[in-house]
Amino acid sequence: MSSPNYKLRLAGAFGTLITLGLAVSCTGFFQSPTITSLAIGPSNLSLAPGESFQMSATATDSFNNTSDVTGKAIWVSSDENVATFPSPGDLTAVSLSQLEAQGTLPGTTSVSASIGTVTSASQTVNVCPVVQKLALTVNGSSSSASVPSGQDADFVATGTFNGVTGSQNVSSSVSWTITNTAVITSITFDATGNQGVGVINTGELNQSTNVSASLCNFPSNTVTVTASTD
Repeated sequence: MSSPNYKLRLAGAFGTLITLGLAVSCTGFFQSPTITSLAIGPSNLSLAPGESFQMSATATDSFNNTSDVTGKAIWVSSDENVATFPSPGDLTAVSLSQLEAQGTLPGTTSVSASIGTVTSASQTVNVCPVVQKLALTVNGSSSSASVPSGQDADFVATGTFNGVTGSQNVSSSVSWTITNTAVITSITFDATGNQGVGVINTGELNQSTNVSASLCNFPSNTVTVTASTD
């Protein structure tokens, strides 16, 4: 015959099991949190060629808790000719010579991170050299040129950069500013890409325009072009 104490212990055990069962069914007891979103930073990142930067990834889970998951995430750069991830979150820009080989300055890539099926929004990263000097010439002059109507004005931009010996021809990479587009509508490139070409529009005799360039937010000097009759 079972003792009263044994029956009490047995009843207590059953009661505990019932309580646990109700907890599991009603409150999701023992349920593991899942990642619901992933954010990476910083935004608007700019790197010099060859420079590295440690990005970060923050996960938010189903319990609304946040945690640093930088080292656990899979990081992707959309253009590995601009920047790569040799280790999680460690974004490294390619060298200046590699960027120049592509003919595009600054280089631009989109980066993102993912854990499982959750992927962050992309962040745009620019890779641009640190410009010390940006010099612009028109028809060989650093100040002005008089160009006959209908003829070409040839623009050459050269840049000097931190950590790089000598100057580089960056005519194909700069952004141009033209103050009077009635004289020169736009600047395009010749077949070699070594100079920009602006055609002097007809009917604008003795009219002038100022032209300048910029690279990585660094401005050049300004040159003046005047439409002449000969």
